[in-house]
Amino acid sequence: PVQEENKPVETIKPQTLPETPGPEKKSPSPWVTGKIFIIDSTGKPLENMAGVATEKPNAFDEPIARGNLSGPEGISTIQIPKNKAVFIRAWDPILHYFPNNYFEIAPTDADYLEDMQVVMLEASSIELRLLDKDSQPISNKSVGLMMFHPKLGPWWPCDSLTDEAGNTQFTPLPAGMYNLRIKTENGMILEIKEVKIPPHSSINLGIVKPS
Repeated sequence: PVQEENKPVETIKPQTLPETPGPEKKSPSPWVTGKIFIIDSTGKPLENMAGVATEKPNAFDEPIARGNLSGPEGISTIQIPKNKAVFIRAWDPILHYFPNNYFEIAPTDADYLEDMQVVMLEASSIELRLLDKDSQPISNKSVGLMMFHPKLGPWWPCDSLTDEAGNTQFTPLPAGMYNLRIKTENGMILEIKEVKIPPHSSINLGIVKPS
């Protein structure tokens, strides 16, 4: 009889398949997006206005974010950091309008803010005649105006020049109720309390001099 050889049994290793990569995990965006509807006092959408975000509520703080200029529908979209508290309003680059309201935005984890509506009022101006303590005109001098919001402090600055007779005009200015502080280049400071400025108006304060 033929003797069979005892051959070792061959071990077959299981085949290892390459791992299928899963979907990449996206890190959350550090920005939150807001949509601002910008209208005038009659409710008409305004073009060429931009949403802005500032760290203070006043009208002259340097924006930390700006939205696009609005089109015919009056919409500006803005992105702001999620980890910052900001104030959102609208801005007219040519200062024909000023915002009448703003939105205070707290830090958030959301990706989108609720839609906002900002009403813009037409700019105004103030005229006056500056005299010194001897009732002489403050002629041909630089003068500065700071408008103070009754509750929120410094709100809007404006510079001007007097003429030979001491007359001057500050423009453009936001409408509202303000306390005014006028400072001349020689250091004289004059304060006028509770001046009401209607939209699209020119207010004449007459003679202003030290008491």
